[in-house]
Amino acid sequence: MGGLLIFFMKNLSRISTALLGLMFLVSAFAKAWDAEAFAQMLLLYGSKLFGIGAPIIIMIEAILGMSLLLRIYPRWMAASADIFLIAVSAIFSYGVLAKGIEDCGCFGALSRLYTGAPWMTFVRNAVFLVISIPALRYRADEDGFCWPKALATVVVASMACFAAGLSMRKSFELPKWSSVQKDNWEQTMTKLNAIYPFSADSTYVVYLFSFSCAYCQNSFANVEQYQQFGLMDKVLGIAIEDEEQQERFCRIYRPEIPILTIPHDQMSDMTGSLPIAIYIKDGKIKDVEGGGVTSPGIFLK
Repeated sequence: MGGLLIFFMKNLSRISTALLGLMFLVSAFAKAWDAEAFAQMLLLYGSKLFGIGAPIIIMIEAILGMSLLLRIYPRWMAASADIFLIAVSAIFSYGVLAKGIEDCGCFGALSRLYTGAPWMTFVRNAVFLVISIPALRYRADEDGFCWPKALATVVVASMACFAAGLSMRKSFELPKWSSVQKDNWEQTMTKLNAIYPFSADSTYVVYLFSFSCAYCQNSFANVEQYQQFGLMDKVLGIAIEDEEQQERFCRIYRPEIPILTIPHDQMSDMTGSLPIAIYIKDGKIKDVEGGGVTSPGIFLK
């Protein structure tokens, strides 16, 4: 037991560096596995440009992870990892306080395995900062830059970015045409009737959306107002089925309208863009609004 303790203390810096590197690699590839959801989460911070940050963050984490595991300038990489952790913690603090964001998306799909409470994110980041302390004291002169290590780092970072690209491309790969065009309205109405029994003597707003789409989330409150203001007999949401994202969406937004879910393929058969609001009267589509939904307040005197 004493020998094991001596070995642990003697190699504490190496163990710390390896643990920190492994954490960053797991984080990078977990995000890459569900990169579309991570990109949509970044959009919640308020700008369309933030979605571009998803593959960049994934690449940075993969580079830091491999550099730490292979001990390429470990002290400098550990310091860079700490700066990164502090920066993302500060950004998440802003998201929690100003935007009501509860999920940092730090470990992508793996984040759904725990409650996702904001305080858990800050505690976890603090633990990683403590783990990094021995790595900051790393003094092995032989562990520096070499081409094989650099090549391995580049290869792994490229694999993470490639996986993220495949994930983002697959998630919202819809046909180029859109039901916004009047030529498709009759066909779309037929497909809607197969999902829900629309009455010919009632008026409806049907909102087609995705639970993970930031633009869809931004318009959802406007959609509900059509029901609240009594402008329509019924307001109905139809979303791409995704149990995990649906649970998160309902927990955050607490929808007051019924929401039906359909497979991705069935949604793509109706429309090539999301979100879309469809206005139905007399059993027919009268108007379609895409790219967001206007508040019904403009129709009120």
